[in-house]
Amino acid sequence: VYRDDRPLTDWSEQPVGRVFVHLVTPPQWRRITGEAPPPSPVDRAAYTSAGLPWYDYYDADAEDLTPTDTLEAVKPAGEWLGDDLEPWQPPSKEQVTPLKDAPGRPVEDGDW
Repeated sequence: VYRDDRPLTDWSEQPVGRVFVHLVTPPQWRRITGEAPPPSPVDRAAYTSAGLPWYDYYDADAEDLTPTDTLEAVKPAGEWLGDDLEPWQPPSKEQVTPLKDAPGRPVEDGDW
């Protein structure tokens, strides 16, 4: 999380929508949906080998904001998932898609 450099006038003062995200375990998924849970996500080596896109984030070098007291207690995923012992397989240049304010490609509203 980093400081927003846009003026407040760029933002709507009224909410325009909400999104609810629920993280569930496979047994919870089955109870909620009545369906088998989706398969486990692939690891980064399989993802790269399949030729799937990776994304380059233009502000990767931006400085973080100081976390709030609540967020300060949040630990990086690696600390509770454990070490990734598989060797890194870098994606090919064709697999990397730039994100954020890519020149000439403004973000637009979608059809909701």
